[in-house]
Amino acid sequence: MDISIDTSKIVIETERLLLRPFNESDLTDFYNYASVPGVGEMAGWPHHDSIETSKRILKSFIDEKEVLAIFHKADKKVIGSLGLHWSWANSDDRYRDLKVKEIGYVLSKDYWGQGLMPEAVKAVIDYGFNTLGLDAFSCGHFIENDQSRRVIEKCGFTFVKRGEVYSKQLQRSFEDMRYILLRSSWNTDPLADYYANYDENGRLESKHGQVEFLTTMRYIRRYLAPGARVIEIGAGTGRYSRAIADMGHEVEAVELFQSNIDIFNKLRRPEQKINIYKGNALDLSVFSDGEFDITLLLGPLYHLYTETDKKKAIEEALRVTKTGGVVFAAYCISDGSIVRSGFQRKAFDISEYIRRGKIDPETFATRSEQEDIFELVRKEDIDRLMSGFNVERLHYVATDLFTNYMRDVVDTMTDDEFALYLRYHFAVCERADMVGITHHSLDIFRKKE
Repeated sequence: MDISIDTSKIVIETERLLLRPFNESDLTDFYNYASVPGVGEMAGWPHHDSIETSKRILKSFIDEKEVLAIFHKADKKVIGSLGLHWSWANSDDRYRDLKVKEIGYVLSKDYWGQGLMPEAVKAVIDYGFNTLGLDAFSCGHFIENDQSRRVIEKCGFTFVKRGEVYSKQLQRSFEDMRYILLRSSWNTDPLADYYANYDENGRLESKHGQVEFLTTMRYIRRYLAPGARVIEIGAGTGRYSRAIADMGHEVEAVELFQSNIDIFNKLRRPEQKINIYKGNALDLSVFSDGEFDITLLLGPLYHLYTETDKKKAIEEALRVTKTGGVVFAAYCISDGSIVRSGFQRKAFDISEYIRRGKIDPETFATRSEQEDIFELVRKEDIDRLMSGFNVERLHYVATDLFTNYMRDVVDTMTDDEFALYLRYHFAVCERADMVGITHHSLDIFRKKE
C-alpha cells in the first residue's frame, strides 16, 4: 500500500547527522559527493549513464518531495541523500496491504566506513515506524555492491529475493537484491541490534581471534579443577561454555540476547552438559550464593556504562562464587581502539570525538554511552573499580596485545609461525609495560573471606 510522504516536512536529528529536506541550494554539495576525483563522475551512482543524469534525477526527487539531505553537523555540509520512494513490495502479494516505502541512499565516498549511513537509515526507519505509521520498509542493492549490502544488513533488513526494479526516471529496469524490514522486527536497542547482526561466534575462529580465545582458555585451565562448577555470565554464542563442557565440566550459561541463545543452541552438541538461561548479569537471583568454583564474566562489562552497573555485575559474580573461587572479568581497552579504529582504520574521527567530549583532549581517556555499544576503559579504571571488593588479583592479562594491530599478518601465518607467535604472546601478555596497548584484557581474581 503506497502512501504519500512529504519529505519537505521531515527533520530528523541523530548524534552526528541532520536529516532534513533536500533543497536546490544543497545541489552544490551534491555535485561534490556525486563526482569523486580519481573515482569517476558517476561515483555512488553506478547505474546512471552520466553525472548529468544524476543531477536530473535528484532534481526530480526534490520536486516530488521524496528525498532528504544528509547533513553532517560537525563538517556543516551535505554529504549524501536518502530517498523515500515507491516500493516494489507494493506489487508483492505478501506486502500489498502494508504501508511500505523504499529507502534509497547515496553517501560521499569520503565518509564511507564511519557508520554514518546505517546511522541515517536507522533514524529514518525509527521515524517511519513511530511517527509516520509505516508497516515496513524495503531496500535493495545491485548484486556487486557489497558496501550497500553491509548497510542493509546492519539495519536489520531480511533478504527476500532477487528481482528487477524499474526506474521511471531512467525508463529502464535494473536487477537487484531485495530486502524487507517489518515493524514487528524492528529493534530499537542498539546492543541487541548489534548482536543480531554480528558474527560473535566467528570472531573467535579466525587466527587473530583465536589469540584472545586461546589466551583466555589457557588461564581458565589453570584454575579448572576436576569436578569444578562453572558459570558463564554473558555467554554469547557459547564458544567458551562449549569448550569447557568438552573438558567434561557441566556449565551454567547466562545470556541476555535471544539471537545469541539461538546460535548457542544450534552449535551445542547433545553430549555437552550445558544449561542455558536467558538472563542479565545485573540479576543472577536464579542462582544461590556461593554455587560456583569458576565464574566467567567475559562480555557484560563491555556494555555497562556506569560505575553503579559495573559494581553490580561484579557483586553478583562474586555472590554466586564460592569463597576461594576464581572470577574472570574481561574488558575492552580504550587505547587499543583509539589507535586501531581511530588512527589506523579511521572507523571514527578522533578530532570529532574530542569535540563531542567522548575523548579527553589532554589524556585521551574515553567516555562511552549506550549508543557506542562498547564501554572502553584503561587499567587504572579497572583498578579503581576493584578497589572496593575483597578479592586477591591473580593475573591481569592482555588477551590479544599486538594481535589486532597486525590481523592480516597473523591470519596469513603458517601453523608453525602461528604456534611461535602464540609462544611469544603467552610469554609477554602479563608484562606491565605492555598490557596497556591491548584491545581486550582479562582481570582474574580470587574471592576472599
